[in-house]
Amino acid sequence: MKIRTGCTVWFLSLSLALSVVGTATAGILPKSGEAQYELEFWESIKNSTHAEDYKAYLAAYPNGRFAALAKARAARYAKSNPPATPSLPPIDAMDARYEAVTNANARKEPSSHAALAGGLAPGDRVHVTGRTRDRSWYRIELDDGSTGFVSHELIRKPAARPAPVPVAKPEPPAATRPPTAPAPTPAAALSTGNFSDCDGCPEMVVLQPGSFTMGDNHGDRSERPAHRVTITKPFAIGKYEVTLGQWKACVQAGACKAIADPPSPLDNAPATDISWNDAQRYVRWLSGVTHGHYRLPTEAEWEYAARAGTSSRYWWGERMVAGKADCKGCGGAAWSHDAPATVGAFSANPYGIYGMNGGVWEWVEDCWHRTYDGAPIDGSAWTGHDCRENVIRGGAWRNDSTYAHSTSRFTYDTSVRYLLNGFRVAKTLP
Repeated sequence: MKIRTGCTVWFLSLSLALSVVGTATAGILPKSGEAQYELEFWESIKNSTHAEDYKAYLAAYPNGRFAALAKARAARYAKSNPPATPSLPPIDAMDARYEAVTNANARKEPSSHAALAGGLAPGDRVHVTGRTRDRSWYRIELDDGSTGFVSHELIRKPAARPAPVPVAKPEPPAATRPPTAPAPTPAAALSTGNFSDCDGCPEMVVLQPGSFTMGDNHGDRSERPAHRVTITKPFAIGKYEVTLGQWKACVQAGACKAIADPPSPLDNAPATDISWNDAQRYVRWLSGVTHGHYRLPTEAEWEYAARAGTSSRYWWGERMVAGKADCKGCGGAAWSHDAPATVGAFSANPYGIYGMNGGVWEWVEDCWHRTYDGAPIDGSAWTGHDCRENVIRGGAWRNDSTYAHSTSRFTYDTSVRYLLNGFRVAKTLP
């Protein structure tokens, strides 16, 4: 009888706990910055059967309210879905010297799930002894004489002067300029409003200086206080988020890390699973091949562009309108839970910029601060000497409309990659 009574008490306690969690996941929990964002993160993965999703949650919230459950599910799904050991595919013999284009893992089998056999650093030369028939893996000879396999995207034939990808468009030479003079960034960009510095470069929209009210006194704590900001100089910002195709160009040039398993394989889908550090590598590479000053937008510049001259919750008004944003429950035939829509699939704002509401969370230059108390009012980035977290803006396709408004902001560790995170670029104009 005592045991039965104890079980009853335990069962009632468990039921109460589950009802509290159920209430929280139903959205009744008041929005309070990190707690609400954590809840939204959990909502986006709670039905997943992939251990990696729960590991990503634990990386962001090691002591979160669902940490114990996430650990249990990560362990369970890791055991129930062990990586399969593939049979060795046909291999065509080769005898060539290649070099690593980025940090690369060598595997014991031609599979990303196989055990590690070694590693390569950018520029390391390797002896290639074969290639799988499907051309996706190279067989290489490691320093200790053993054999390993490296993905075809991670090594290439060495070149004395790798051609930059993409290639900048030259201007027609003026009569008074020598034919060998380098072509500058098109000056016409300031008058036309849109430009692209090279084939494959992000298309940019030029925005002129102006003032606006940043933040929302009625929004989340992190969006307060609303404050007046004046953008003092013209700048350009990406018309779209950086796409998977544009990211691949950086990978091919050896400056960026390949995205292992993008949710959408389409080149015109936004690049995802990007850390702040990854985004910085891309803008440094883009600056090098175009000879321009590309960078991430400041948080103030991002919101200035997202608001597009409006002061409402969304650029089209105070309420979500079906088909205006790529987010959960926001309407529109292009939405899918599995992957973000292609860039340009939803409406542009009045400045002609796409995807700033929903799509993917977008990195900006600024360090994370819990509120706007003390924030710059001139549009510059708010940085600091100890910046382990940076700001992401705008919500993502798996988030609902409460995360897709113009003032929505959150944080992620600088080096952490996550499925919902991407970015767009900005450029300092002369």
